[in-house]
Amino acid sequence: MKNPFKYGEVVTGEHFFNREREKAELIQAITSTMNVFLYAPRRYGKTSLVLEVLREVEKKRIICIYLDLLRAPNKRKFLEIYAREIAKSITTTIDETITFCKRAFSRFVPKITLKADKIPEIEFEISWRRETEEVASEEVIELPQKIAKQKKKRIVVVFDEFPEIANYNGKEFEGQLRSFIQRHKDVCYIFTGSKRRLLLKMIGDPTRPLYKSGKIMPLGKIPQKEFEAFVEQKFRLGNINISRENLKFIFDITKNHPYYTQMLCWELWESCFSKREILREDIEQTLQIVLDHQGEYFITLWNNFSPHQRLLLLALAQGSSANVFSKDFIKRFGLGTASSVQKSLRRLIELEIVDKVNDIYEISDVFFEHWLKERVV
Repeated sequence: MKNPFKYGEVVTGEHFFNREREKAELIQAITSTMNVFLYAPRRYGKTSLVLEVLREVEKKRIICIYLDLLRAPNKRKFLEIYAREIAKSITTTIDETITFCKRAFSRFVPKITLKADKIPEIEFEISWRRETEEVASEEVIELPQKIAKQKKKRIVVVFDEFPEIANYNGKEFEGQLRSFIQRHKDVCYIFTGSKRRLLLKMIGDPTRPLYKSGKIMPLGKIPQKEFEAFVEQKFRLGNINISRENLKFIFDITKNHPYYTQMLCWELWESCFSKREILREDIEQTLQIVLDHQGEYFITLWNNFSPHQRLLLLALAQGSSANVFSKDFIKRFGLGTASSVQKSLRRLIELEIVDKVNDIYEISDVFFEHWLKERVV
């Protein structure tokens, strides 16, 4: 039987865990054309959630446009991808797409390319100049509202990992987007981000163009009881027995983190499928296997930190719930001064190595934290 656990990829359908409350909240925002800023640490399942929501609202004849901004390192690439995704969202054949692009854009020249799998893909030829970029920006950014009015339909646009626009001359481009989207009455925009600090600054700073321009929606961890039931049901598919105590032990290890829970359970399925039972020692051994697999990456990561950052990470691995700026914490782990802790924390948060969750600083990668505890401390 195929392993039912999935990680490291977008999950849909039976592999998607039922985030019913979050789905309902996003669907309500889309039908009300309310813009949403959705944020969560990396690997919490933001992309899987929004794609699952898009699948749902497409059934209501809402036009869906999705952009992964990690694929757009600059503004020009953003415009090319955005234009292509808009065209793909309302056309069904390559000929229709080309015709649409010729009518909708004055600067983009559509062309067909054949990928390695021989699936035709629309791309654009364009001679970029400053004047060209300005015209193309206006055409592309205004287009969703034009289409919505013409077709008398709602449209939802998802900008996944939105803080990446900081690479496009951030504030200027934010201002350009705001000038258009505030007039788009038939389009809902969903902005997602794992760089929580950057995303919240965009919408929480009164000097930024997108200040208070949408609903703020944090994506938290899945409630543990519901997640335990989901995991137990997956093991049952293979007639693999696991006690309640050992199920809870898995979640003690993974801290209820969606990605790391799925990773550990995937390995457990592979190692325990033949004997149809998971014991505590199996979980402990499987954790060591995971740490071995990740070991080289963790060593490389560790070698890139400054001495003080290493000290702080070791301290967090042993006592993340403590007040990291307290005299006792600083003295216990030899961290020097509160200002040194603040400087190292700021950098580790920028690198997405550490997250601040409910006023507690935690190491983002659960298995990196276990590696520090077991292989370094």
